[in-house]
Amino acid sequence: MKYIQRILVLGSCVFTSLTSFLCAQSVVPLQHRWEADPGFGDVWNVNRDLRAKFLNVEDLRSEHASIRFEAAQNICQNHDRPGFRKPDRALQLLMEQLSNSSNSILVKRTMISAACLLDDGTNAQGIWQAAASDPGVAPLVESYLIRWKSTVSLDHWRKILADSQSSQADIERALDGLAQVGQEQDRQLCMQVLRSDQATPITRLAAARTLGILQPNGLTSLADEILRSQVSDKHMLVASLMAKHRADPAALELMQALMQQGTATSKRLAANSIAESYPDKAMSVVGDWVKHPDDEIRLAALKLLVSQPSDSNTRLQASLLADSDSVVRNKARVQLLDLAKNGFRDQVREHLGENLNGQVWQGIEQSIILAVELQDRERCQRFLELLDHPRPEVNMLAGWALMELANDPGIVQSVVPHAEKLTSQLEQGTVLAKQDIIRLSFLFEVFGRNRYEPVLSILRKYIPKDNFKMGNLSRSSAIWAIGKIMKDQDDPKLRAQLAERIMDLSTRMPENYLVGYACLLALGEFGYTDSKTVVERYSTDGQDALNSAGRWAKAQIEKSAK
Repeated sequence: MKYIQRILVLGSCVFTSLTSFLCAQSVVPLQHRWEADPGFGDVWNVNRDLRAKFLNVEDLRSEHASIRFEAAQNICQNHDRPGFRKPDRALQLLMEQLSNSSNSILVKRTMISAACLLDDGTNAQGIWQAAASDPGVAPLVESYLIRWKSTVSLDHWRKILADSQSSQADIERALDGLAQVGQEQDRQLCMQVLRSDQATPITRLAAARTLGILQPNGLTSLADEILRSQVSDKHMLVASLMAKHRADPAALELMQALMQQGTATSKRLAANSIAESYPDKAMSVVGDWVKHPDDEIRLAALKLLVSQPSDSNTRLQASLLADSDSVVRNKARVQLLDLAKNGFRDQVREHLGENLNGQVWQGIEQSIILAVELQDRERCQRFLELLDHPRPEVNMLAGWALMELANDPGIVQSVVPHAEKLTSQLEQGTVLAKQDIIRLSFLFEVFGRNRYEPVLSILRKYIPKDNFKMGNLSRSSAIWAIGKIMKDQDDPKLRAQLAERIMDLSTRMPENYLVGYACLLALGEFGYTDSKTVVERYSTDGQDALNSAGRWAKAQIEKSAK
């Protein structure tokens, strides 16, 4: 329900781009035309990253421990924020301080943490040397050593696995480390954990995974033994153990058995292993995987299908446009878009049409987006029909798609009854659902993009404040559309109405922010100098949407000088 989440954002008069839907053609479903035309960059993003707090990295050399501690803390809190300065110098000073005996254990731990956050493994030896004897920070450093694939604590990990008194957490970390940098001699250590009566299910799985990485062949006998045992999670153990085996018929047979009899998680591991190591075998059963109840296995099928383009494989991918899982159906759409660009456009359009005319709302949803991405204007008639679809994900997208694609006069005219119906309901005081307001706003943008004058009498009804009963989002789109349609007309009374809405932004009961934004854009479109004083009220250097619109409107007025 990602679209519904966007409704809530719209209701708060703030917009964020749905980056999860960004594609090669920069199509953003449910993005309004006035968000992108004119484009003011990232002005609608309310989730901006916090900028780094000012830090004088030389404070790390202060003679006062409290100042050194605060500087290290600030690095931990701000190292990944925009505006963080001199990370190289900060790391250099931190490494120097790690040998400073006057630092308390708290200060030293904070500095070690900060160094880990700034380093890429270059200083792994020095950081580990400072942390190895401190159980309060050593595990943290170990996790970074694993990430960096550093061998500096390899002997430490071997000692952990050889010691029967080691904690389970230490054993798990050591196994993760060996999985990254272990050697042939470490296989026996993994085997000891795997066979230990004291091992937990988690450490056994870690041991099986690591052993399978260190020895990617010759483990089928051990796998058979595990399957015959009564050990818990035996299917996962075998899947983890055999995941990296290559060109081994016995290993393939075991993975196929897991696909039939294993647990859900072991089936996922087995499917990905078969797809990676035995792609020909995987392709022979990919039709079954596409229908598998596990979404991860359907994703594995998509990954496999994209590697071998064909008509039949295109159809299989298209079948997942209607998948119940949003990740699966979005990935299917992205892959189909790429296929359409690489010789399979006709096939993709055929399958798109099948889904668009189907009964499954998820398939209709994805097909609408794909049609827009392909600029397939022939679908506009179907979009008109879908305006009345009961699912908000569909009827909102249908309105958005018409806004993006409709340019045929007949189609535009057919939008009018929908706009009239919803406008009549609003005039009567009906409180429409948010998805209805959003859909209506897109229909108004259809009129604006096509400069369709016959609807001006409808659009003008949305200018007055009138206790906001006409909906703020629909009012904003209506005013934006008026600006486009009447760009070449002189209407002082209209400009006065829009100016009044802008002036009302600063009152005790202010006009809606988005409405003011749309009014600024409209006055900029008109380009008359009698509006300049009004738009200048919102033309400061602020990076918000309102001031961006004000600066743009002022520039347009100065340019046209009507």
